[in-house]
Amino acid sequence: MAEIIHLRAILQARRRQREQEYLSRCIEMIEQSLHLQLEEFAHAPEKEWPVRAGKIRKFGELLEYATGLL
Repeated sequence: MAEIIHLRAILQARRRQREQEYLSRCIEMIEQSLHLQLEEFAHAPEKEWPVRAGKIRKFGELLEYATGLL
């Protein structure tokens, strides 16, 4: 019985490690998207600022949420 519990713990640890790796990759992609939006905002005409600022805010909130899961 102890071996089954031990195997279950190993499998759970592996799953958590994979989840953390996926989350780290996701955070990297969100960061890249946020940087891209910031660059595009800097070069956008004034009439596009509200829409672009909304995207930046949403990416920021998503990044905050994702980093909180680490």
